[in-house]
Amino acid sequence: MPTSGKLLCTFFLICMGMGYVFSQLNVFFTYNRADGKAGLSLQDIIVTFYGQPGVLLIESKLKGAMREHLDNENDRNSLINWAKGGARKEKFSEIKGIIIKNCLRCHTAGGESAFAPFDKLSTVSDIFTRINYGVSVSRLITLSHIHMISIGVIFTLSGVIFLFTPINEKLKTALLIFPFGSLMLDIFSWWLTKLTPVFAITVLIGGVCTVVSFIIQFVISLLTMWTSSRKSLLT
Repeated sequence: MPTSGKLLCTFFLICMGMGYVFSQLNVFFTYNRADGKAGLSLQDIIVTFYGQPGVLLIESKLKGAMREHLDNENDRNSLINWAKGGARKEKFSEIKGIIIKNCLRCHTAGGESAFAPFDKLSTVSDIFTRINYGVSVSRLITLSHIHMISIGVIFTLSGVIFLFTPINEKLKTALLIFPFGSLMLDIFSWWLTKLTPVFAITVLIGGVCTVVSFIIQFVISLLTMWTSSRKSLLT
């Protein structure tokens, strides 16, 4: 391969690698406090996908992922108590100021949490009285198709580069299939965890294998691309 081709493939892999790192950081910072404790754990995965049946969604969020956005404990308790009291209209004035000050920036049209708007009392009451059954089916469909297509395309493009590596053909085939299998395991496990929390471990395994498979392709592709030896590696 000419140097120009090597440079193109190298910078593509570097850009994809950096993007993948940022995506994993996004996963960590989005879900690592779902159970109210720092650090990504199986319980975070369970709370995210399966939920906490018997616990109000707003209570689960305010004690978990949303805790950092409302650090005043009295305000958190006021919202939780209003929700537990049935989110009654006549009591809304007691918590209206808290919502306007801390929630509307994201929970409104065009905000990061526009899928759960707080701009109408009827909507707020509905959301605050929901039980935490985990991520909704509609949201799970959105996440699944976005991740399956986008990451699948990334693995396809990196796989095309990996095809030209002079390694054992059987090993190459296995390493080309590995990331796609890991991706499907990860995403299908979201749905299974939605049904029963026991599959949370397969979400973790699928996620780890997806990252490892990309790293393997990344490293082998770059090493073989820039080494002068033409001999088949790992034969």
